[in-house]
Amino acid sequence: MGLPEQIFIPALLQELHHEIGSLANTFCWQDDNGKLNNIYDESLNTTGISHFIDAMSDSGPNKYSYTVEWVSQLDKVTTTSDFFGKCPHVADFYKTILRPMGYHNSCFVPVICADTRKRYGVLMVHRKKGEPDFSANDLGFLSQVANIIQIACVQDIHLDIHMLEGWEKGVLIVDLEGILKHSCPMGLKLLALSSSSKFNQDNNRVPKDLRFFSGLTQLIDGLTNSKNGHKTTSTVSIMNAWGEFKLHAFLMADLSNSNESQIALNISWQEPFVLKLFHKIKTLGLTSRQETIALFYAAGDQLQIIADKLNISLHTVKEHIRNISTRLNIKSRAELVGIILCEKALIEV
Repeated sequence: MGLPEQIFIPALLQELHHEIGSLANTFCWQDDNGKLNNIYDESLNTTGISHFIDAMSDSGPNKYSYTVEWVSQLDKVTTTSDFFGKCPHVADFYKTILRPMGYHNSCFVPVICADTRKRYGVLMVHRKKGEPDFSANDLGFLSQVANIIQIACVQDIHLDIHMLEGWEKGVLIVDLEGILKHSCPMGLKLLALSSSSKFNQDNNRVPKDLRFFSGLTQLIDGLTNSKNGHKTTSTVSIMNAWGEFKLHAFLMADLSNSNESQIALNISWQEPFVLKLFHKIKTLGLTSRQETIALFYAAGDQLQIIADKLNISLHTVKEHIRNISTRLNIKSRAELVGIILCEKALIEV
């Protein structure tokens, strides 16, 4: 899809739940020297992620440094049962860090280029207590996912990405000085993502003073000093390697007469248009091949480009689009996009 890794991989981890059972998924990136240098974890437990950061930055020798070294050098798919009793430092890290997060059974999948042996990172799929062990089919499927990630990491990146409102949203409450007072768990997660492009020892995981966001101070001033008592909503956009985030701000009315007015910030992680299509297109009842062609067609690709991407004939693409149009009772590309984005499939049952 031409998306940067830090946008593509979180979306891929989300989609994995439709294919293989897990409580949460994690991905650790590796730099050119093979060292773990960034992480995305689906859990809302930012404290748990902080333990990963501590591990990546620790010089040891201890359970942190040994675990990081072990993870960064994995050369095959490995499950929890493979290291318990064999790697005491790793087992200790797992028991004291991962299990309190609810991760009782994990599969570690290294992502390595078959030709150059370059390491891109490690995928971790976590299951909770009582869920089944990873089967041979699970391990084979995750190896295929690792190949998909490796291929995606070497694709050309499209810098001009059209973004839409995403599904991950949270709430932050700040005072009139921009100091964080309250937050929901998702708000903290999105704040951590939007405030740093990398999670490592050099950044504060969850900042308390949000005035470093460009435009936030002016946004608060505009809400508190608007003329004639008319309070308006305002928006700040934040861009970094994780993509685009939007802060929608509202002045909260003081109902307790305490004169402690606050600002509510609805923070949302914007989703690339093509990913929005990808997520929704699966609801239309199409075949796997039709879904792929419909995705490229709705994203705006010309028919010949679709044929070239899929290594099929132009005639075959046209035939698929005719079948898709008949199936969905549509007559144009615009109608297909409308069905997908409006989450209303016009299908005769």
